This record gives sequence, C-alpha cells and structure tokens, in this order.
Amino acid sequence: MKKRHEGLENPTFRYLGKEEIENPLLVVEEFFDVTDLELFRQELRLLLTLSFTNSDYGKEKVYDRSRLMCVHQHITRFLEMAWLMLNNEFVELYIVEGDPLFQSRGMWRETSFIELRKRLSNDVMKSCRVLEDQEINNVKLVFDDIFQYQSLTEWQDELDLILFYSVRSTPMSEERDNGHLSFPMYELLEKLLECIHVVHEFKIKGDEGWNVLPFEAEIKNKDYSYFPAELIMSIYHRMMSMEN
Repeated sequence: MKKRHEGLENPTFRYLGKEEIENPLLVVEEFFDVTDLELFRQELRLLLTLSFTNSDYGKEKVYDRSRLMCVHQHITRFLEMAWLMLNNEFVELYIVEGDPLFQSRGMWRETSFIELRKRLSNDVMKSCRVLEDQEINNVKLVFDDIFQYQSLTEWQDELDLILFYSVRSTPMSEERDNGHLSFPMYELLEKLLECIHVVHEFKIKGDEGWNVLPFEAEIKNKDYSYFPAELIMSIYHRMMSMEN
C-alpha cells in the first residue's frame, strides 16, 4: 500500500475487520444504515462534554451510557477508515468541477468566511456546517489535518480516555491537564463526521466506490481481537494501574 507521508506508523486497527480494511467504504455504509448524522453529532458533543467538564454537568443529563460506547466505537472506526483512505494513492475522493456535489459558493480556507445560508439551501450538503468548500471537494484535506494534529495511535488512546472519563463521576478536567485539547479535538472530529456524509453522498450513493483498494494491497498489523467489551476492561485496568 503506497503512503502519502513517509514515516507514518502502520497502526493497529482496533475496530475494522478484514473486509472493512480491504474496502473502507463499508464503514460509511454501515453507519448510515444504523444511525442519523445529526443525532450522532449531538451524541459526539455529549461524549466530549461529559469527559471534560465538571462533575455537575453530567448529573443533570439523561443519557444511555451504552450509547457513549457506540459513539466511541463509530468515531474510532471513522478515524481508522480515514487513515486507510489518506494513505492509499489509489483512493480518489476528489469532487471535480461540473459534478453536482462540487461546492464553490460557501466557505473557503483563504477567507475563513462562512456563508451558511447558501450551504443550508443545498439539500445534499446542508449537513456540512463546518467544512469549507474545498474540504468538501477533497475530504483528504481534512484527513491530513487530523493526522497532522496527532497520529492514529494517539487519537485511539485519547478517545479511550474520553470514553473512560465519560462514564466516571469525576471528569477528566479534574484529574488530568489535557482539557485544552477538548475543543480542537471536537472541531476535527465534527469535520470528520461531515466528511463521512460527503463520502456517503459521493461514493456510496454515487455507486462508485466498491473495491476502492486494489486486490493486492497489503496492510499489516491487523488486530481482530479488539472488541468493545475487551476495550472497556483494558481501559479500566490501565487507568487503575495509573492511579496506583
């Protein structure tokens, strides 16, 4: 598998199975079969808020803790899928001018100006409220920003901590010094979520994306034994050992 960036680690995929590693678009298709993007956006915000804010916040919220684990699993799968797509030159995710999905009137990196009214008037892309036009036209720009911010392994570890603290009575902000990471991580993860929507519209509904990885592509360090129940227990034991 050709990589765009030399020296990137070849990570362990915690939630992706063999078929999903060979065709990451299965991750996108499964997500939209089981949940709604706007509902998931709210749940993602809740997960991070429960983890980073003070303990009084969670006491006033009514939520299902098992859903927090589902959110953690989905967002980790998205990151693993994005890493695969970013680091394979055979995966084309460019929306070219002339395509009905091509964006040119709303948001641009150079001006940081958001014409949200125009974006909301677009029936297909109205869910993309934080992506710039050129990021919709090439979601790999977002994938690159995500892994320039931190590696896939670091993302996985941070999300493990976020899940751990979201189900505790004591939030992360009271025990650790990484509270300043909460907003940039949420901003990037929300962009990632909107990228999943773009890929779904462009590749799944457009019926262009099956077998996006070549048959001979080789991906190492597969780990199919990393399931949610084992994940939760491994996080618990790791955190307990850190406290001792």
